[in-house]
Amino acid sequence: MGRRRLGDVAAKLVRARIRGFRKGMKAERLHLHSFRVATRLRRHGYRQDVVLAGLLHDIVEDGGTTLKELRDLGFSTRTVRLVDLATHDPNDTDKNRRWVLLVEKLRHANDREAWALKVCDLIDNLNGCATLPMEERRRFFLDVKGPIFLRLSYPWLSRTSLYRELVDAFTRNAAERYRKILRGR
Repeated sequence: MGRRRLGDVAAKLVRARIRGFRKGMKAERLHLHSFRVATRLRRHGYRQDVVLAGLLHDIVEDGGTTLKELRDLGFSTRTVRLVDLATHDPNDTDKNRRWVLLVEKLRHANDREAWALKVCDLIDNLNGCATLPMEERRRFFLDVKGPIFLRLSYPWLSRTSLYRELVDAFTRNAAERYRKILRGR
């Protein structure tokens, strides 16, 4: 199956299966996040199979799709592997544990492109964390996810424009949070 065809299949799948609205943003469809992750990967020069994985990175968790279905649709072994590395165990109900296990899975995979995909995911989430309904969720992005990804992705991405974008997103959002704290809000 051609690259363009797989891109169309992925886009249709994401639009059809990732439904609902982004937390705190009732005007924004949830699936748009997946398109921004793929666009960011493309903009940073990643290959098509990595870009497709970026588009599909939430399809298992949020779209009820299996890795086998992705293989059956014709996605490459590499694309499916990257989706797997970006996916937490949907059967684990403890959100903190499953996130820690996902980070551990990434660390053990030693895969630069998997780190790039998750960094693109985090950048988009950092850029939207101000809209999250609970201060605790915003704090988790800024006090936990941001610093962990800055440290763990450094060996893989430190000399890239993508890493600089992560640093900028984290710094911008952390600065805004601390300005609010200092103003007493």
